[in-house]
Amino acid sequence: MAGDCYAANGRWMIGKDGYQLVHGVAILPRDGKPFGHCWIEKGNQVLDFSNGKKVKLPKKLFYELGNIPVKPHKLYKYNWEEMGKLMVRNGHWGPWDSKPPR
Repeated sequence: MAGDCYAANGRWMIGKDGYQLVHGVAILPRDGKPFGHCWIEKGNQVLDFSNGKKVKLPKKLFYELGNIPVKPHKLYKYNWEEMGKLMVRNGHWGPWDSKPPR
Protein backbone atom coordinates (compact mmCIF):
# COMPACT_ATOMS: atom_id res chain seq x y z
CA MET A 1 0.00 0.00 0.00
CA ALA A 2 1.52 3.30 -1.07
CA GLY A 3 1.03 6.34 1.10
CA ASP A 4 0.18 9.89 0.10
CA CYS A 5 2.89 11.69 2.08
CA TYR A 6 4.30 13.71 -0.84
CA ALA A 7 0.90 15.02 -1.98
CA ALA A 8 -0.67 15.45 1.48
CA ASN A 9 2.25 17.32 3.00
CA GLY A 10 2.93 19.27 -0.21
CA ARG A 11 -0.67 20.49 -0.35
CA TRP A 12 -0.50 21.60 3.28
CA MET A 13 2.72 23.55 2.59
CA ILE A 14 1.28 25.81 -0.12
CA GLY A 15 1.63 29.43 0.95
CA LYS A 16 3.12 28.63 4.38
CA ASP A 17 6.17 30.72 5.24
CA GLY A 18 8.64 29.48 7.84
CA TYR A 19 8.08 25.77 7.15
CA GLN A 20 10.23 23.31 5.22
CA LEU A 21 9.02 20.33 3.25
CA VAL A 22 11.47 17.46 3.76
CA HIS A 23 11.99 14.51 1.42
CA GLY A 24 14.02 11.72 2.93
CA VAL A 25 14.18 8.06 3.80
CA ALA A 26 12.97 6.48 7.04
CA ILE A 27 12.79 2.93 8.35
CA LEU A 28 9.30 1.42 8.36
CA PRO A 29 8.80 -0.12 11.83
CA ARG A 30 6.47 -2.79 10.40
CA ASP A 31 9.22 -4.47 8.36
CA GLY A 32 12.46 -2.68 9.30
CA LYS A 33 13.14 -1.65 5.70
CA PRO A 34 13.87 1.84 4.30
CA PHE A 35 11.21 3.77 2.38
CA GLY A 36 10.87 7.24 0.86
CA HIS A 37 8.94 9.63 3.06
CA CYS A 38 7.95 13.30 3.18
CA TRP A 39 7.21 15.49 6.20
CA ILE A 40 7.15 19.13 7.29
CA GLU A 41 9.50 20.86 9.73
CA LYS A 42 9.36 24.14 11.58
CA GLY A 43 12.02 24.65 14.21
CA ASN A 44 12.08 21.59 16.45
CA GLN A 45 8.61 20.36 15.40
CA VAL A 46 7.64 17.86 12.71
CA LEU A 47 4.21 17.75 11.10
CA ASP A 48 3.00 14.87 8.94
CA PHE A 49 -0.44 14.86 7.32
CA SER A 50 0.01 11.66 5.31
CA ASN A 51 -2.69 9.00 5.14
CA GLY A 52 -5.31 11.23 6.82
CA LYS A 53 -3.26 11.69 9.99
CA LYS A 54 -2.28 14.89 11.77
CA VAL A 55 1.02 14.00 13.42
CA LYS A 56 2.85 16.68 15.40
CA LEU A 57 6.00 15.51 17.18
CA PRO A 58 9.27 16.92 18.41
CA LYS A 59 11.81 16.58 15.60
CA LYS A 60 14.18 14.56 17.79
CA LEU A 61 11.49 11.94 18.52
CA PHE A 62 10.29 11.79 14.90
CA TYR A 63 13.86 11.19 13.72
CA GLU A 64 14.42 8.51 16.39
CA LEU A 65 11.20 6.68 15.46
CA GLY A 66 12.15 6.62 11.76
CA ASN A 67 15.88 6.08 12.26
CA ILE A 68 16.39 9.30 10.27
CA PRO A 69 18.68 9.96 8.52
CA VAL A 70 19.05 6.55 6.88
CA LYS A 71 22.53 6.24 5.40
CA PRO A 72 23.49 6.80 2.60
CA HIS A 73 20.32 8.82 1.82
CA LYS A 74 20.32 12.61 2.16
CA LEU A 75 17.50 14.85 3.35
CA TYR A 76 16.19 17.42 0.86
CA LYS A 77 14.47 20.50 2.29
CA TYR A 78 12.30 22.99 0.41
CA ASN A 79 10.33 26.10 1.26
CA TRP A 80 6.87 26.38 -0.29
CA GLU A 81 8.06 28.45 -3.25
CA GLU A 82 10.86 26.01 -4.14
CA MET A 83 8.41 23.13 -3.73
CA GLY A 84 5.92 24.77 -6.08
CA LYS A 85 8.49 25.31 -8.82
CA LEU A 86 9.70 21.71 -8.59
CA MET A 87 6.16 20.36 -8.57
CA VAL A 88 5.26 22.30 -11.72
CA ARG A 89 8.54 21.47 -13.47
CA ASN A 90 8.28 17.73 -12.71
CA GLY A 91 4.50 17.34 -12.89
CA HIS A 92 4.22 15.49 -9.57
CA TRP A 93 4.47 16.01 -5.79
CA GLY A 94 7.83 14.28 -5.43
CA PRO A 95 10.34 13.03 -4.68
CA TRP A 96 12.30 15.27 -7.04
CA ASP A 97 15.97 15.11 -6.01
CA SER A 98 16.21 11.62 -4.57
CA LYS A 99 15.61 8.04 -5.58
CA PRO A 100 14.21 6.36 -2.47
CA PRO A 101 14.41 2.58 -2.19
CA ARG A 102 10.59 2.25 -2.28
